[in-house]
Amino acid sequence: MTSIRVGMITFDWYPFDPRVRRLAEAAIDGGCEVDIICIQQEDEERYEVYNQAHIYRMPMKRGFGRSLPETILSWCWFLIMSAVVITRLHLKHPYDVIHVHNMPDFLVFAAFVPKLLGAKVILDVQDVSPELMVAKAKGRSRDIVVPLATWQERISTAFAHHVVTVGWPFEELLLKRGVSPEKLTIVLNSTDPKLFPVSYRDFSTSPSVPDAEHPLILMYHGTLAYRNGLDIAVQALAQALPVAPHLRLDIMGRGEQLPALKELAARLGVSDRVTFTEPCPSEKIVDFVAHGHVGIIPYRSDGFMELVLPTKAYEYAWMHRPMIASDNRALRSMFQPESIYRCDCSLPESFAEAIIDLYQHPEKRADMVAAAAEDYQAYQWEVMARRYCQLLTALSQKTGPEESVPVASNITSI
Repeated sequence: MTSIRVGMITFDWYPFDPRVRRLAEAAIDGGCEVDIICIQQEDEERYEVYNQAHIYRMPMKRGFGRSLPETILSWCWFLIMSAVVITRLHLKHPYDVIHVHNMPDFLVFAAFVPKLLGAKVILDVQDVSPELMVAKAKGRSRDIVVPLATWQERISTAFAHHVVTVGWPFEELLLKRGVSPEKLTIVLNSTDPKLFPVSYRDFSTSPSVPDAEHPLILMYHGTLAYRNGLDIAVQALAQALPVAPHLRLDIMGRGEQLPALKELAARLGVSDRVTFTEPCPSEKIVDFVAHGHVGIIPYRSDGFMELVLPTKAYEYAWMHRPMIASDNRALRSMFQPESIYRCDCSLPESFAEAIIDLYQHPEKRADMVAAAAEDYQAYQWEVMARRYCQLLTALSQKTGPEESVPVASNITSI
């Protein structure tokens, strides 16, 4: 049987983007051939083969802190470039499926010609555009940007043969906005055990009684934007230190809030207790998670962040690290109350109280780890990878344009 050929398009770096990498490698492990079109970092080759994935990088940058018009222009330019490349590759060796990752949703139209020539198209909604624009747009621009975001999401999901998304809150919104249940599949951002080996999850390294040489390490890795609330974490650390003196906060990531976070740490007198490091390749994140003791996810409640199921939450649960997080709808949909320490995202003192509690009670940390591990059983990456490969197989079959494509049962049935 001829293997399924899959083309992926993402306005991000590869293999840096963990979701795109997990899905690409799941497809490869399932016997597919995979090409990836993405953007290029300075030290990367324009073309390379990485873990059997063929990577085609576009010479453009993904900046942080850009204005919305600049971001949209970058998206449009990448749409044109990726459309040219995916069409050229499709004419040489036709794809069965082209999987496009948002943002933006309209990037799916890069697959216009391959779709006309028979390729099936998946749109992967990692972020719901209207809610994200409500959170990002300011002033009068919101009255223009949000309707445009809603409209482009509608035409993009209609153009795709199938829509994949990352969790129940996003699924609910997409269904309300007209995406049919038969056209929608959830593939969660679960932790790939190839990148997070079980041998790294030793919880015994967490100090029962923290001291100067063995502090309790709080950790966060990911985007450093205002909506991610790292300023709340820094304030909570400063408030907790008088009671819990042997603490450290390690932050790994990049984003427009980095200078403000460093300034805040200096102003609060905790610069020596907060470390900032650059992001690392996917296979190195396990080292960062393994070295820490408690994950912290202080997302603000701005409508959009209420819906986000953080990838790091899966990683902390899989790696047996207790979590302190904002009490939001998305995390409530995944973890039972005893699995995660829920805090009021508007109150740094709420996070400070949680930090002090876990600092003083190592047995509570252990109980939370056990509860979260139990919750996580249904979400393991083996389940998600199998679901995704079943979807690729179903879409690559020669179905007519009006026929429904049989896919794996929805995740909510697990």
